[in-house]
Amino acid sequence: MASERLRKRLVSVNAIFEMLALRRAQSGDPQLGAGMEKRILEAELVDLEKATAAQEMEDAAERSTRTDL
Repeated sequence: MASERLRKRLVSVNAIFEMLALRRAQSGDPQLGAGMEKRILEAELVDLEKATAAQEMEDAAERSTRTDL
């Protein structure tokens, strides 16, 4: 379920990046949409950090449970 949401989000982000690349090519302005692109990348990195931390906590709890038995 989470992987399906991630896949859809990445497809959407990719479409935005492709649109920005097209607009940059059309306008000749390599900086067009750079702020939007940066915000998207920063948001994705924050989400990845949160997901990684949550997974690490889950893994640690699972290891702790196994060693307690």
